[in-house]
Amino acid sequence: MKIKNLLSAIALCCCLPNYLLAQQEIQKDSIPSTREAKNRNVMLNASSDVQPRHISIGLPAKFASDIFEDGLPVSFCYWPVLPYTTWHNGVSQSSTSLMSLSESALQYGILDYIVSTTSRHAGNHFQGLANYTLNHHGKQQFDVNLSGPIAKGWGYTLGVYQNFDPGSNKLDVSRIQDRMEIYKIGLNKRWAEGRGEVSLLYQYATYTSIADARGPFYFNGADGSVDKFEDFDLGHDQYLPNYNPVHYLDIETNKEADKNIVDANRDHAHQLIFNLNYTWQNGTKFTFGSKLKDGEQLSAGYTPAGIFKVTASNGYTYENGQAYEGYVQNRHFMMPRGIERSWLTTATLSGKAGNRKQHAWRIGLNEWFNYQRMSYNTGIFPHEVKEDPKKLLLNGKIGTNYNAGADYYHGHENRLGMFISDDWTVNNRLWLSVGFRIEWQNTHGKGAFAYTADGKLFEPANIRKAGFNIVTGKPNRFTGDWINPSFTFNGRFTITRGFGLLGEYVYVRQRPNMQDYAGCYMPVESPININMLRGGIYYNADWIQLTSQVFHISQTNYKSRSQFTNPADQSETVTLPIVNDVATFGWTTDAMLTPFKGFSFHGLLTLQNPQYKNFKFQPIFKDGPGQLYDFNNKNTTAMSKMIIELDPSYQTGKWRFWLSFRYQSKQYINKTNTLYFKGRWETFGGIDYTLNEHVSFALNVVNILNQKGASGNIPAADLATDVSAYQHHYLMAGNYIRPFTMELKAAVKF
Repeated sequence: MKIKNLLSAIALCCCLPNYLLAQQEIQKDSIPSTREAKNRNVMLNASSDVQPRHISIGLPAKFASDIFEDGLPVSFCYWPVLPYTTWHNGVSQSSTSLMSLSESALQYGILDYIVSTTSRHAGNHFQGLANYTLNHHGKQQFDVNLSGPIAKGWGYTLGVYQNFDPGSNKLDVSRIQDRMEIYKIGLNKRWAEGRGEVSLLYQYATYTSIADARGPFYFNGADGSVDKFEDFDLGHDQYLPNYNPVHYLDIETNKEADKNIVDANRDHAHQLIFNLNYTWQNGTKFTFGSKLKDGEQLSAGYTPAGIFKVTASNGYTYENGQAYEGYVQNRHFMMPRGIERSWLTTATLSGKAGNRKQHAWRIGLNEWFNYQRMSYNTGIFPHEVKEDPKKLLLNGKIGTNYNAGADYYHGHENRLGMFISDDWTVNNRLWLSVGFRIEWQNTHGKGAFAYTADGKLFEPANIRKAGFNIVTGKPNRFTGDWINPSFTFNGRFTITRGFGLLGEYVYVRQRPNMQDYAGCYMPVESPININMLRGGIYYNADWIQLTSQVFHISQTNYKSRSQFTNPADQSETVTLPIVNDVATFGWTTDAMLTPFKGFSFHGLLTLQNPQYKNFKFQPIFKDGPGQLYDFNNKNTTAMSKMIIELDPSYQTGKWRFWLSFRYQSKQYINKTNTLYFKGRWETFGGIDYTLNEHVSFALNVVNILNQKGASGNIPAADLATDVSAYQHHYLMAGNYIRPFTMELKAAVKF
């Protein structure tokens, strides 16, 4: 109660801003936006065509990008109901933008780029929009929205999105690898000459994904290159056996069961969104959004683990009992079932103040509640290493190590936050922006932390009476009650017209959310402090917009659960929680050039040095504690030191031609920094043709250079200092980017 009173008092004080001091008249200049980031082509994703790409800021990437819709998060947290599984950026959206880092800190209490979209509402006239997209691998996509008036001020919107994607590497397990359906129906009412609007939107989304963008290849540790394994064609050949039905050990009942793989891979969500916007005649604006969501994640997947060679005496057989010898691919099986039931509400009041309207102020309040439940089954499944592989049995069993890495938890989380900001144009030369967020986070629930008698390792257990530790027999309850502040500052000083200095500082504090309590170890509950400081110059002219800045980003208590192989016994792999700090120092330059009519060129160069900090740990294996490892100042894995983006385009008449090239330099595979994948390009291009105001066409190409983009990890090498075994033609399996793809799109307005 004291915390709520504190937030209320702060909100009252902030509603009485001292903005009425007389100031000199301000002349307009190209004031930079602190709300949006530009020129990032966020939907050009080389790994997936259904989700936004991750834009590196120098910190390790999350599992999925955060997305906002109609001013509210699509998902309370990116896990368990991943945002992109119940969202699509299509004709039912009226606008799409990318939040700046400062804005994400104020709106959500994180430091990352967030995609933000707004649903399409009805106007004064009927409007129909339809897109049809297909590619040469057989994908078909339909996207339709109808909107129009009903009566005076009243309107409707109807949206349907359908995606059928068989993938480029046809799978026996399912004819369609990605299947998404989204249905929307909404009403809106406008009044006061359009200054007021209220809307109610219902949405149902379902998403099934059985994609497997993985395959075997030879890795050459000497130079980070990759060679083809036999005749296997990454991106086109199948590497997933027909694991249908899915066989698993239910962590809640401790009983083995089978499930159809389509039924085991179906996310769905019902959402009801209410929005209210009103703008007074003096420009003050009030926005209110509230959403109820009932979502469920069902997702069975098989991630490649180690590859090894066996003989007939090792116990591996085909399903018919015939002995097998050769290379074996172990697959780490995962079948999470997660539930999100959330109620998210945000209210914002904004306007301008001062004699010359030099202050653009904003006050906002979030009340976000979430119930979450997760039951996460795991196992190990072997198969052949070849195109169209067959399943293998080990000693007559289809799988092993059931639930050795399983999770289980359920509980609720509440986030009550308030944020304020002010953009102050001090005079013709100086512009300042400051923002502050304070959030009360309350977390409560039970997790299933089951240990063996020595209290070290997780083992399968009947946890129908969820939340009991089999050692103590007591419930494993967790609770958190924290205050999380965030702060942002932006400044700009004009030295001469079009040229000046830029500076920005962002601070965010976070605490564990429920997923951090999922495993068999209690998480570190110390605060996660994220700091970003950057500054530099800008130059704006008729034909160029340029910014060049140096930056430093750091994060304390970065948590991960990683698998480590015992160097003394490579048959033993353990999953351990790791806590360390990370930091990056770098320099970035972003330029937009328009040297002549119709032509534009966007270029970005980032040089950075992402490193582990305060990273020492001692893994514990069956034979006792291993050696003490010190990874301080080692480069973080799966992150590049150089990033380049090149985006030229040219428009003439009804035609537009565009290209997009992205380069990322080498990325280390293991924490000892002794192995890496060499750098690669991600390439896109297209031709757009506008027939008339009603019909347009687009021909797009993905992966123009047809690069494989192979990546992955070698668990056995993560702690290795002697990597001679990986220097030449080391057989492994990993991920690859989308292969060369031609896509045709037709858009109709009616």
